[in-house]
Amino acid sequence: MRKAGPASLTLLPSEAHPAWLGLRDLAFQLGSEAAGLAGRLVPETVLAIGDLVRGMNCRYSNLIEGHDTRPVDIERALKLDHAGDPGRRDLQLEAAAHVAVQSAIDRDALPGLPPAALAVELHRLFYARLPDSLAQVEELGTGRIVAVRPGLLHEGEVRVGHHGAPSPSELADHLRRFDESAPERFGRAERLVAVAAAHHRLLWIHPFPDGNGRVARLLSHALLRRCGVGSPLWSVARGLARHVDAYRAALARADDPPRGSQDGRGLLSDGRLAEFCRFFLAASLDQVRFMRGLLSPEALGGRMRELVAAEAAGGRLDGRVAAALEHAVLFGQVPRAALPGLLGVGDRQARRLMQPLVARGLLQEAKDAPLRIASPLGESERLFPHLWAPAGVAMGCDPELDAALRPPRPD
Repeated sequence: MRKAGPASLTLLPSEAHPAWLGLRDLAFQLGSEAAGLAGRLVPETVLAIGDLVRGMNCRYSNLIEGHDTRPVDIERALKLDHAGDPGRRDLQLEAAAHVAVQSAIDRDALPGLPPAALAVELHRLFYARLPDSLAQVEELGTGRIVAVRPGLLHEGEVRVGHHGAPSPSELADHLRRFDESAPERFGRAERLVAVAAAHHRLLWIHPFPDGNGRVARLLSHALLRRCGVGSPLWSVARGLARHVDAYRAALARADDPPRGSQDGRGLLSDGRLAEFCRFFLAASLDQVRFMRGLLSPEALGGRMRELVAAEAAGGRLDGRVAAALEHAVLFGQVPRAALPGLLGVGDRQARRLMQPLVARGLLQEAKDAPLRIASPLGESERLFPHLWAPAGVAMGCDPELDAALRPPRPD
């Protein structure tokens, strides 16, 4: 690879590149379709579904790293109900850490930080919550197992596949250059391309001894929110994990140096970066469309009715609660005073009939407050079909995006 300073690390594909117009089109589609997603639901329902999506996001992001935590274990971890087996328990703690960090992003608790500082803070928050067994890495050259310190940059040589990360003495300059990828520095369409490119560039800089992939995916979520495109309702991590071979291949190819004089004058290939941005934007658009199909209020209300009907047939719920549950979906909550009218029974019986919904986590209650809609992970597959579908299952993938989501062909 050619030797050059951080200024030669391009942050966007060149507008002269043939792929640029296609990238702009994808960015406009993503911005347009994501903008209407949250507007279909009341804020209380958005918050409830956001809890579910954070659990899904942590599972998919950790799965890319080879850490498979079952949804039921994630839900138990969030209730501090940890497994006796040390390995499962540590994965639960990892999942809870990921959920906590994304929750901070979704609450806008990390405002104003430039991208590099935000990445460092995300790493600090995540690793401060990890068990010791998952906060260590093998040191290159010595084979020693060393602790990964929260929020601190790597201090030795780091190699990922064929890529040697910048040395510790170069990291500060590269991260200053990376800060120029802040979305607000670009126009409406360019900023989404910049978020896609920044995902690769952070992984190329590889500032931390471990955890770079999860930090990059959390940072992408945060930057998409800054663009007004990301939301608690969808996660690019699901799209990346469901097409993980294409994701890894596109990342590795974007590490390549320029392939001739027409492939940019920077440190890395312009065309390969454009390929990665196309994949990242397509994966994002794919997930927005998938969640849009799930989150239609009519469809979501219908699945609530189906759940109640199935449980009523087994004697586990009273079928009359369907009207109250659907009301909670549409309006985010159901006033206690409205329950007798919705269920067609007296006040005391209405409270009794609603208790199984509270016990299962479908509704949340507080003293003298309306019952609020919730989205427990344990009910997620019934209410949100195929949310946890493994890679290779043809669910949530728009045929129009298929070519962009396939692994690139070898040269």
